Amino acid sequence: MVSNHEITLDDLQDIWQQPGPDYYQRGVKENILQKIWHYGKLRAILSLINKSDVNPSAILDVGCASGWFLSQMAVKYPKASCTGIDVYKDGVEYGKKKYKKLNLTVSDAHKMPFEKDSFDTVVCAEVLEHVVNPREVLKEIRRVLKKEGVAVIEMDTGNLLFKLVWHWWTNLRHGVWENAHIQEFNTEILKNMIEGEGFNIVEQKFFNYTMAVAFLVQKT
Repeated sequence: MVSNHEITLDDLQDIWQQPGPDYYQRGVKENILQKIWHYGKLRAILSLINKSDVNPSAILDVGCASGWFLSQMAVKYPKASCTGIDVYKDGVEYGKKKYKKLNLTVSDAHKMPFEKDSFDTVVCAEVLEHVVNPREVLKEIRRVLKKEGVAVIEMDTGNLLFKLVWHWWTNLRHGVWENAHIQEFNTEILKNMIEGEGFNIVEQKFFNYTMAVAFLVQKT
């Protein structure tokens, strides 16, 4: 894992604000590539959850942005309580106005404002590469996850195809998310980190043309 230890909180705030609070809502409507990527991610994560023994009743989305992904989960699991946290205040405020049934709050994933064993389903999708200390975030996910619950940890694979597409997206085409990946992973590094923080990997799923991977995990 490669980490940028020189980055400051002000730098992070600038990065988080690059796309705007309605980035995902606009993207899945107006950009075919974003639509393919994000709906592919949604299908992959839902398929893993559906393979587990958990019928989600208390869902947490770690790094929820403005709530688009969590709103899709709320449609799939209408009886579940759906909670999301993110440090991007403008995004959270936008999501709270748009999705009245979601419980969205501004909070740091390194220190979540929840009691232990609070959720039976936790999703952390494309987040760990953006945080200062991924291991601390995984520890927090484990703390708030119920004993028999499941979590899905998802991220890009860091393969050559993804790197080429990401370079094009950030530098040549859209100019957003520049320097956003302050951690650099590949599948094996992420797998070892997940297992090292007290999780058992139940299943892994590659999707979006091998550019992304999702792990279904439980507490060991």
